[in-house]
Amino acid sequence: MNKKAFVTFYFVFIILAIVIIVIAAVVAPMAIQMNTELYLAGEKILLDSNESIQGINDTEVRAAIQASIGEALESTELNIDVNADLFQYSWVLILVLGVIVIFIITRQTVEVGKGGFI
Repeated sequence: MNKKAFVTFYFVFIILAIVIIVIAAVVAPMAIQMNTELYLAGEKILLDSNESIQGINDTEVRAAIQASIGEALESTELNIDVNADLFQYSWVLILVLGVIVIFIITRQTVEVGKGGFI
């Protein structure tokens, strides 16, 4: 591999690191906040609809609708938990990316015999 290829690898990994940091520091917390706000708004609507659901005479239909509402609330909670885990463990992605960059730099140093960026 020539030096241009190694420089390209460096730039690609720098861009990936920036993308991962932006996802970890900006997008994940915003998604958690958005999901939480949507959950609160949706929960109020779903709980308010419970009065209308109680007016349904067919017990099978009423039970199916109540089960559907319960599943909707649970799935939103799961989405919030997944986003929170992504935010909490995003540092692992950054660490792995750093290890890969160090590996490529070390490999280039050993194969070419020269260190340095250019």
